[in-house]
Amino acid sequence: MSFVRVDSKDRVAHIILNRPEKKNALAPEILRELEDALRSLKDVTVVVIRGEGGFFSAGGDLSVMFSASGSEGEKFSKVGNDFMDFLQNYEAITIAAMEGGAYGGGLELALSCDIRVASTQIKMGLSEINLGLIPGWGGLKRIARVAGYGAARYVGLTGKVMDGNEAYRLGLVSYLVDNPVSFSDGIAADLSKKSHDSIKRIKALLGRAEYSSELEEKLFGEVLTTPTARATLEKFLKK
Repeated sequence: MSFVRVDSKDRVAHIILNRPEKKNALAPEILRELEDALRSLKDVTVVVIRGEGGFFSAGGDLSVMFSASGSEGEKFSKVGNDFMDFLQNYEAITIAAMEGGAYGGGLELALSCDIRVASTQIKMGLSEINLGLIPGWGGLKRIARVAGYGAARYVGLTGKVMDGNEAYRLGLVSYLVDNPVSFSDGIAADLSKKSHDSIKRIKALLGRAEYSSELEEKLFGEVLTTPTARATLEKFLKK
């Protein structure tokens, strides 16, 4: 049985976590399936990630964690970290359409996307501390980047389950709407018209631990000579 479904049309792909009976909990094999799905996409500018059954993801599969030794736990963390880094640097715009709940690794998955669209009714949090654990898939560093270290300390140390309003106030959510999937479809249709050459270079710049002006200069020179840029500039200059 596949735990990931893919639906692609007009430069927009939907990747659906398909494990509703487990609230789309994530295990290493599911992360590998997600990566395979992303690598298989062709001519896609925007990817919307969502969960089946009106629930984004309950996070890492607790049954897998419970049965793991210390060394297996390290591997579990590495598999997750490697995938989240891959998703963060993926050469298309990624949108997390978040409904129901996003806990632990589910929230870390959303934080690895470029844009997060959440339901007003959603519940989310890095709740690992409540289980005697710590976030293991890069969620703390990503909260620190998007919302600051104060927010990362608050979310990580309290393990609080937040509603959409609090998550939006902290800066973890880009848009707070009634229907995240429909809203994500709308912005995806607009974003799909953006230049893929520009998107991948912007993401290359922002994916670095420290912003590089030298890399910016190099990539600007590259993108300036692409067919899309030349044609667009010529069109504007003729107005």
